[in-house]
Amino acid sequence: MGVSVLPVIAQSMALPAADPVGIARSGAQVAYGYSLEAATTNPALLSSLKEKGGFYVAGGLEMSVIQQSLESNQQTRTSTDRNRFIGGFGLAARLSPALTLGLKLDEPYLRHGKLLDDAPSRYMGDGIDLSARRMEGQAAWALNPNLSVGLGLGMARLSYESTSMMRLGLPNDPTLPVSATNAVDGLVEQRVGQSGNKVVPSYSLGLRWAISPRWTLGFTHQSGLKGDLNLKSEFRDANHGLFANDGLSIAPRGADIRAASLLASSQTTAGNPTLELPSQTTIGVRHRITPMVTWETDLRWTSASLRVPSFATAQTPSGTVTAPSELPRGKSHLSLNASVEVELGRSWTLRSGLSLDQRSVDESSAEPLLGGPRTAAFSFGAGYKVWGGELNVGYQYRQSEDQDTRRLDGVWSSTGFRNASTRMRMEGMGHLMALGFKMMF
Repeated sequence: MGVSVLPVIAQSMALPAADPVGIARSGAQVAYGYSLEAATTNPALLSSLKEKGGFYVAGGLEMSVIQQSLESNQQTRTSTDRNRFIGGFGLAARLSPALTLGLKLDEPYLRHGKLLDDAPSRYMGDGIDLSARRMEGQAAWALNPNLSVGLGLGMARLSYESTSMMRLGLPNDPTLPVSATNAVDGLVEQRVGQSGNKVVPSYSLGLRWAISPRWTLGFTHQSGLKGDLNLKSEFRDANHGLFANDGLSIAPRGADIRAASLLASSQTTAGNPTLELPSQTTIGVRHRITPMVTWETDLRWTSASLRVPSFATAQTPSGTVTAPSELPRGKSHLSLNASVEVELGRSWTLRSGLSLDQRSVDESSAEPLLGGPRTAAFSFGAGYKVWGGELNVGYQYRQSEDQDTRRLDGVWSSTGFRNASTRMRMEGMGHLMALGFKMMF
């Protein structure tokens, strides 16, 4: 239900929200009472709803492009596999003055992209598709009119796919191991991929404290997501090139026949299956300046527990071939989010937000698939009361810090991969938008 026309790169894989209200607020809503969408983030906010119940449904689009520029040739390459549909759902029902139940469906993490076949960093991984779709049942207890606590319990479906390019040595007899009498005479470049999924438990905790009629403090903790995926690996597509032993020259005659025989005699093995996505802990303060204007500021801490499965390997008659490098681990970091909401009469509500994220991956480990540089984001949106409910739209623009690295470009010859130390720049921007409808009753 969203439209995006500009590219995105390397920003955090954590989405601010999957609904238009949360997107328009840039995720700053852990203390935002009277909002069913905010209860997706903080279950304690369910007890603040004025109505006895309600629901919202939302859908949108996230678009991603990975962009790389080599200093040596000034060529810029952008990736494919850019679009992903996102969706969200929320439901609330008050059973008593003290107890309100809810249900939420959201997508806390999303990352995808596929590099071109000649991308300079393809040996370090040339494709990723990571998603987490979460569903939790919620409950909020009002300890008194100003204080409530919340709990969410549920599950998340983790999906992951990765690919990388490898070069396999071509012996004179590809069905036998390399030896003094069976020397390597050429290389074949081949993509190796793996994919899998897993359903894992999740939970969230929340607190809402209305300090005064105008000030509210909110706190929430969303659990990390971890599981061992049922990864399956295989060779992807036909061979992507034949080369001489130096890794650059034209392959010797007959290499194509030997390459087909080598791949038929080889197999793949999936990497370490553990996928771990970090937890998030947020504290926020909300202030209603006037009956029309409300602002909120959140401080979010994301844990360091980001880990993705290692790349698949290839087993040939001459031994195991692995990727020269694995995707990096994450590091803990802080994010600052702010939002403002203006009610114009009885029909219109305008929203805007801002967020600033610290680097989530060490600069020394910078690469395009996981990204993770410092990111700034700006968002806006609007709501219009119609059809007995409210129609909402939200949009966020994300700009990542440019990254320079010398560790990704290299040459893979018959002796293995060697780094060329060529400087590469990774840059881009991001867009996220959604449309939704909410009805309270």
